Amino acid sequence: MARRVPLFYTFGNHMHWVDMEWLWGYHVLPGSIRDMLHFCRETGAKGNVNFDGVGYEKLAAEAPEALAELREAVQAGTVEVVGASYGQPYGLFHGGESNVRQRIYGVRAVQRLLGVRPRTFWEEEFDFFPQLPQILKGCGFENASLFFQWTWHTPEVPKEDVPVVWWEGQDGSRLLTATRNRLNLHQWPEDVDALLTSLAEETTTPADTPLVLQWLELMPSPDWMCRSEVLLPKTKELLGDERFEFRFGTLSDYLSPFREKEVPVRRYGMDHVFHGMSLGKNGDNMRRLSRQAEGLLLAAESLAAISALVGRPYAQWDVYPTWELEEAWRELLQAQHHDNDECEGLCGHVGRFSYDRAIDLAERVLTSNLVSLAQKLGGGRRKILLAPGRRLGLDVEGDLFDDDDWTHTLFCNPLGWDCQVTLARKRVEGPGTAITVPAFGYAVVEMPVTPGPQRAAARKEHPSPLEHGHFKVDCDFVAGRVRQISSEHFPGGVFGPAGAFGFGMTRNGQPVTASPAPPNVPAPSDESGYADNLTFHAQLHPVLNMVEVDVHAKVRKPDGGLNSAFHTKFHLSFRPRIIVDQPYGVSEVNPAGSYLKKYPRGDWMTSPQWFEKVERPFTSLSFVDLVDADDPDRGLLIVHDGSQQWFLDEDGSLRCVLNAYDPWDEDYFQSSVHAGFLLYPHGPITHAERWKIAQEYLRPPIRIPFRQAPEGPAAFGFTRCDAENVALTSLYRETVDAGARFPGYAARAFEANYPYVLRLLELNGEETTARLHVNGTVAAAAWTNLVGEELRPASWTVTGGSTEIELQMRPNEIATLYLDVVEGRKQTRDLDAKREVWATVHRV
Repeated sequence: MARRVPLFYTFGNHMHWVDMEWLWGYHVLPGSIRDMLHFCRETGAKGNVNFDGVGYEKLAAEAPEALAELREAVQAGTVEVVGASYGQPYGLFHGGESNVRQRIYGVRAVQRLLGVRPRTFWEEEFDFFPQLPQILKGCGFENASLFFQWTWHTPEVPKEDVPVVWWEGQDGSRLLTATRNRLNLHQWPEDVDALLTSLAEETTTPADTPLVLQWLELMPSPDWMCRSEVLLPKTKELLGDERFEFRFGTLSDYLSPFREKEVPVRRYGMDHVFHGMSLGKNGDNMRRLSRQAEGLLLAAESLAAISALVGRPYAQWDVYPTWELEEAWRELLQAQHHDNDECEGLCGHVGRFSYDRAIDLAERVLTSNLVSLAQKLGGGRRKILLAPGRRLGLDVEGDLFDDDDWTHTLFCNPLGWDCQVTLARKRVEGPGTAITVPAFGYAVVEMPVTPGPQRAAARKEHPSPLEHGHFKVDCDFVAGRVRQISSEHFPGGVFGPAGAFGFGMTRNGQPVTASPAPPNVPAPSDESGYADNLTFHAQLHPVLNMVEVDVHAKVRKPDGGLNSAFHTKFHLSFRPRIIVDQPYGVSEVNPAGSYLKKYPRGDWMTSPQWFEKVERPFTSLSFVDLVDADDPDRGLLIVHDGSQQWFLDEDGSLRCVLNAYDPWDEDYFQSSVHAGFLLYPHGPITHAERWKIAQEYLRPPIRIPFRQAPEGPAAFGFTRCDAENVALTSLYRETVDAGARFPGYAARAFEANYPYVLRLLELNGEETTARLHVNGTVAAAAWTNLVGEELRPASWTVTGGSTEIELQMRPNEIATLYLDVVEGRKQTRDLDAKREVWATVHRV
């Protein structure tokens, strides 16, 4: 008998509380666990469980017996927990800090509820961006798989001929990774037939035991397609094939021996992959809510953290609103779940409720701390009006700015570097005057007595062009276009003859274009029109040579698919190199790929599916920088507020999707478009400068009017960094309970129960010595991984009431610093001295 070929088999069982239990009921996760264990008993296989972290928490509350069965299987080594993100997001669609918290909250949930530390990343839905290996390694992950299943979407990553590679991130972090290859199986039994046919054609024995890697979505319901009773016959046929000797184990079991072997290194970029999702659909409303909620949460965290340094009275009962902020993060992280993006018409409404709750909680913390800080500075008790906005998510609006008797303004900076703001009163025009607001801090400034500045604005009824000295913007407001932008670096103009913007899409199989309608003119009632109330506004930045463009429209449903989407275009006068950002990273992309994207013809679960070919797509989290390929010292930076799907068209122009219809959503379509862009023709610029400009546009300082000079310090910043290529990205606090199950948790040795956590990001790809200046007395500090485990002690110098800390940072490193700041420790009250208030009052 011929020698049997050795093969290793393992599977991943993907299921989630988000969407699945919402739609099918409480039996989903318990049923999936038991069906998985039945599959293991029947086949002898070992596998991997991929639930969302919130799902494990719901199991603990709703089905503890099923969770106990899973815990027993995990402890026995029959099943390994993989993925372990809290909300199973498409990571590239969400902010860097959201991705960090997804892994932190998920790892802590698994450690708390299942008693193991997740070590292997493997998510069924596409979760990829270049900095992900570093984030995963920072949470304790060692292994990964890059096989993502085709379901509603069609993700693509490079196919490999080898079973295992080192997947390397931008900073050099590596995970031992099972590749996408021809032995990957989807959940359908029919997929096994194709594999058996392929294996039968093998003529040589591979050097390494190949891995047959299969995704399952087990739910024992007749209303579901993937269940063990359907899978077992074909799986047993595969595993019983006499030509092969199958070995069983978890994904970690398979990967472990490769640590002693020569394994190739792969560094995949964003132009090597395709998310396969209908990005841009419904005006990118879900992604915009995600960005808004994350921005609010980061602002609320940093303001609550610095507010404690001023002492009592606190804005809330305790020194820091831990529960409110962590609950807001949980709502945000589960709202970022892939099904809320994919299945927006099916379950997205529940995701929107979670986004709304995250925003409400964050606004509550932010508002209460703004009021508290204003009172401590002598601003008096003020009613702070927070209105949801396009960028940060809020600004102080309403009658406050119409009053004539306020003389000062409190500016709060939610960002980790000094920002400039422009002093302004409503309805007043004049040249811009800028002041600086310290990083993670505030400044109270006296407003000018003479007419203050206001950004030079233009609407359709205003003349064109807009000018700042040599900076000129020529707009056609009737056609909805920027004809040209000329500047010091582009004296001949940034754009080609066709200019930028203009709008088009496909309806009823025909390409159509439209222009903004004149004011007070009804939209056409016939089917030839496609956009109601389309408006196009442009205005100059009040100080810098930039132009802001806003597009608003109600879009009539386009044809299904990305190629038919409502879009705008940028025609350039030069050949560009394209630089974009992803979560906590910046990189150059070369959009050259051609990918298939599929859709249903009717009912999403039962109708036939059709394909479109998507050419040269690329994504951008917040900006696209178009650098002149022939003169790299100049370019056009385009910052956007949430329009993430872009294309490089065959003629060299760039196309940005503003809205699309996704047939997976069936009858659901959101027609609103609210898109903003910042256009900045620039000279030499670094990645850090690009990234910071985008963040300042999206998360501007918050303003509160004062009617008197402050009694406290006129300006304060928690910390600053002297390395321009390093950004401080988040400042928050947590309780030491967060690290209770991690032996190396750094803050366990701190005197304070609420350590400060500071995140840093190197953006230029440079080895750097970063010096931090903290406005406070640091009693203890440690450089840690993302979950707070000490990597190396920090050294610091205290002078007076300030502290200096130094850190050597790798190129593109995400670093975390835990601090015990004396001034921020909780100040307890002597309530015993006031016992008479409560102890005897009931005797009256």
